[in-house]
Amino acid sequence: MFTFLSNLFFAIIQFIPSIYSYIKEWWKFKRPAGLVFENLINNKKTLRIFVKDLIVPNNTFLEPKLFSIEGNVQQANPNISKVWPEVEGKGIGLLQNLLGQMGKKDKIEIIEMSKGHDLWDSDFIILGAQAVKCREFYEVMEKVGYYVDEHSIYDKTTKKSIEMEAGHGYGLIIKAEKNNSAGKINGILLGGFGVLGTAASIYYFAHNVNKLGDEFENKPFSIVVRAREASGEQSTIRLKKYDKQF
Repeated sequence: MFTFLSNLFFAIIQFIPSIYSYIKEWWKFKRPAGLVFENLINNKKTLRIFVKDLIVPNNTFLEPKLFSIEGNVQQANPNISKVWPEVEGKGIGLLQNLLGQMGKKDKIEIIEMSKGHDLWDSDFIILGAQAVKCREFYEVMEKVGYYVDEHSIYDKTTKKSIEMEAGHGYGLIIKAEKNNSAGKINGILLGGFGVLGTAASIYYFAHNVNKLGDEFENKPFSIVVRAREASGEQSTIRLKKYDKQF
């Protein structure tokens, strides 16, 4: 009996570090990140991720319009009619990894904006800030702090442009909501003014979602981020003076 209890005690002792690590990860990362995502990570509900698709017209074998480069070799890629921007492609990878960490593995749909411009009936993430779908987001969704057009990023309340320094890309991270007959829908927009702005938004969100949860919990919010052109999205910082919480 003593031997059995002794072995059981040592077995439990061995598991304590693993249990501690799990609790620590949950408390510092999954708990606050889950507040931001809310039902976006519910495996029983559909999550749509919208990406911009670009048309490559008349891309035939005789007249190719799309080329790839591997080393010193340039190769034509005929018969491809649509492509995604690089920033959205990389963004999908970061988001899929993040969603996997949060346990979201089912009912994820990646939808091209050309096919999903009128879909607003489920929780979603939009990559980009200047497409038609994005501009509809600023009007359809509630509790949105900023919007983007072809000229700048604007405060939605004052309609004034934010200050933007040359040599930087500026992006938005917006969590908004909308109520319909089925209940509350949450939407997250990760995009910016230009390619670097979108890359900065996705990068910052993927690496700091737990910090956003600590600060904003499950409330709608809008923040502005900035990255240096010379350093890329890895240099992204948050401009806290533009933080909005609803």
